[in-house]
Amino acid sequence: MTKAKATQQHVNRDTLRMVLLVLALLILAATVLAGRVAVYRWFDRYPIQRITVMGQLQHVDQQTLQAALAPYMVENFFTVDLEKVKETAESLTWIDYADAKKEWPNTVIVYLQERVPVANWGKSEFLSVKGEIFSAEHVQPDVNLPTFIGKPDQAVVIAERFTKMQKILREVGLSVKTIELEDRISWRAQLDNGLMLVVDDKDSMEKLKRFTRLYAMFTEQQKQQLFKVDLRYENGLAIKWKKDDGDTDAA
Repeated sequence: MTKAKATQQHVNRDTLRMVLLVLALLILAATVLAGRVAVYRWFDRYPIQRITVMGQLQHVDQQTLQAALAPYMVENFFTVDLEKVKETAESLTWIDYADAKKEWPNTVIVYLQERVPVANWGKSEFLSVKGEIFSAEHVQPDVNLPTFIGKPDQAVVIAERFTKMQKILREVGLSVKTIELEDRISWRAQLDNGLMLVVDDKDSMEKLKRFTRLYAMFTEQQKQQLFKVDLRYENGLAIKWKKDDGDTDAA
């Protein structure tokens, strides 16, 4: 055999190997593709047919919730991403915590926990029991909740001050409706009977107790005539009556 013929035979064998390799790869790809198609068709037999929401929901808009979860109805039982379901639910304004699990053969159960508002924050937001300020579109302030006014980073301080003031004022039948922390570190509290209290940070609770002792001695008529009480004094307080012409009477 000549050298040229030997070389030609070697080239032919390499070409044949290459062709066989390509054919093998094509067959493998076709097999994998067919397998995937079969798997997808099998998966399609188990679509999500129901999303069940569980939890005590008072503020969550049901239409908004249904619209948010609707895209997961096109998923199937085996591939639906529960972590994304959880993230979608928690992105809604009133949802504090969400969890999701599958229930054979076609259901996703979503557990929801609402934020619990403890106060209105300003005119259009709320303060949650966790101290979080959050907005709620198309939701009016809750008249049954107190209103806090201040800077966002003061939320916890205001909530704590509200609790302390409430404890003292309730002894004489009063309650704080609105409390505001001003820049001068003074507190303005509008009470449920319309009375305005102003107190600074120095010995504020002792000054508030001094006021309640005096208030308990007032007649009902005097209580109704109270307009504003300024407690920012070391040894006394200043009262403004509704019938006054603007001057303040000391007490």
